[in-house]
Amino acid sequence: MVLAAVVACDAGDVGDANERERVVLRDDEEPIAAATAQVEAMVGVLVPEAEVVLTAPEFARLERLDVQVGDRVREGDVVAALDVREERHELAAATAAWEASKAELERLELELQKAREMRSDSEQLEGVVAGVELREHRYAERLAAARKRSASASLRQQRSTVQDASAKIVEAQLRAPFAGAISRRYVDAGATLELGRPVVQLISDARLVRFAVPEERSAALQLGGAVQVEFVDEGLKVWGEVAAIAPEIDAGTRLLFAEARLEPGDGFLQALRVGAVGRVEFVER
Repeated sequence: MVLAAVVACDAGDVGDANERERVVLRDDEEPIAAATAQVEAMVGVLVPEAEVVLTAPEFARLERLDVQVGDRVREGDVVAALDVREERHELAAATAAWEASKAELERLELELQKAREMRSDSEQLEGVVAGVELREHRYAERLAAARKRSASASLRQQRSTVQDASAKIVEAQLRAPFAGAISRRYVDAGATLELGRPVVQLISDARLVRFAVPEERSAALQLGGAVQVEFVDEGLKVWGEVAAIAPEIDAGTRLLFAEARLEPGDGFLQALRVGAVGRVEFVER
């Protein structure tokens, strides 16, 4: 009886020890698995490839602003227009002065041509024509040439004024530098704007994923390398290519930051909101 009890106790102790060992192993395995998952997971955030704030090029009144937040625009579309009545008057006056300068230059060219012909005729008759008259003809030619040079300079100045006035009218139309969507409106039509005042903010249709790579995995990060980004909440997977890599590892987090350009063929990218979070993995293609 005693022996049986001892054996039973020993067996029970062994079983308890084995059970404790299995518990210890399970407790050790979970942190290892979690650490492995943490190392493998790379989190990326969806950002626009380009972002710009269109500002007022000068002090003016905002005449038109037809876009709303969320509206899509194409490259080159007029987003807003400033009041350019004063600039149009300036352009008209400069154009008129330029035309007058051209006419004056043409007149002086004829005058110079006439002076040259008279001087040439006088030189051919140098033995007959008095020296005083010959000198007057030569002086008249030089004076006509000087007037022509002055008129040419005035014409160039008037042309520059016309070009400046034309450029102001062109700049008064704020155009989209790329295809995208309006993300913010700062003012409304009719507002008076000072130089540099923000009007609208535009983000491009092209998308990037900005992600962080743990230091121990940075060797796998290469420009042009393929990645796959999974947006879990949206149920989407897209392909991309590494387009930029930071030159240094962050000292605090020991992470290397990079950007991947997503393929434009993935049409459903437009359904993703900027700021969406996805899981990034290196892949072979």
